[in-house]
Amino acid sequence: MKPQLKSLQVYAAGLSDAALKRRAGYTGEFSRLASNENPFGPTPKVQEVLSKSLNDLNYYPDPEALQLKEKLSAFYHLPAEQIFIGAGLDEVIMSISRAVLVPEGDVLTSESTFIQYSTHAIIEGTNLVTVPLKEGYYDLDAMAESITDRTKIIWICNPNNPTGTHIAEAELIRFLDKVPETVTVVLDEAYFEFVDATDFPESINLLKRYNNLIVLRTFSKAYGLAGMRVGYALTSKSYVSEFNKVKLPFNVTTLSLLAAQAALEDQDYLATYIQHNKSEREQFFKQVYSKHFLPSQTNFIFIKTKEPKILFDLLIQHGVISRPMPNGVRVTIGTSEDNQKVDAALKEFFEE
Repeated sequence: MKPQLKSLQVYAAGLSDAALKRRAGYTGEFSRLASNENPFGPTPKVQEVLSKSLNDLNYYPDPEALQLKEKLSAFYHLPAEQIFIGAGLDEVIMSISRAVLVPEGDVLTSESTFIQYSTHAIIEGTNLVTVPLKEGYYDLDAMAESITDRTKIIWICNPNNPTGTHIAEAELIRFLDKVPETVTVVLDEAYFEFVDATDFPESINLLKRYNNLIVLRTFSKAYGLAGMRVGYALTSKSYVSEFNKVKLPFNVTTLSLLAAQAALEDQDYLATYIQHNKSEREQFFKQVYSKHFLPSQTNFIFIKTKEPKILFDLLIQHGVISRPMPNGVRVTIGTSEDNQKVDAALKEFFEE
């Protein structure tokens, strides 16, 4: 066994509904707001296409995901050869790490960001270098100063998970101009669809300017397909060619590919959910207790507190499953009914 695995823990998905009900004495239905999922699910067109596609499951899926790549190509006006499809962004991140990282190199990222960046650095036996967040934001100036000849990959989550904060385009460009072309920069935009900040980077356009840039996006969050596991990378043909060498041969299922295509085609349904999320997010930030929030450009809110366990337990008592962190609690923006439970819990916690 790899000795570095001793320092890793199995991913903790949280307690089951039944266990939480026993713990809190709650008898109603829980609002599952711990994993930033779309509470409404995908467009009904997904179910339609899946119900018509159950006769060919004895055959392997398309290993190249050509139809989905073609649809994404038309959507982004980017050649299909510049698109890599994975079983969720978890597999995309794993494939990038397997293809690029070497034991004598470094991975550079921020503290308090998506854990899979550091997990795969450890698995690949690569040294991990992290820079603290600055008031909840990535500190790109400090990260630029941390680049060395050993740096192989720089991971940037924008907007950041779990804080919800974002990096403006001008700041990102200043940073990219400081990064050597030999260093791979991965811009994880899993929550891109929720952003309404006018200064958010036009990252697809940046691909033409920076050959070492990779942009990640997913169908798990806004499109409501977390259970189908489809994520993708937009980058150069040379990167895609290398990632194809390390991925599993039939990594994304037939049904997952069809579901993603149907979801992508229904932009009206997506827009309706995005508007709901924006409206509910704005309502949260109008509350007095929002002074304890970090700014959010996502479908979740990070609540700063020195007592995250107490807030997590209180939310459970109100029927809400959230995600506790060392210095706060992350809560997904759910349905209006879900959010009313969160509102009641926060008012109680902050004694309004």
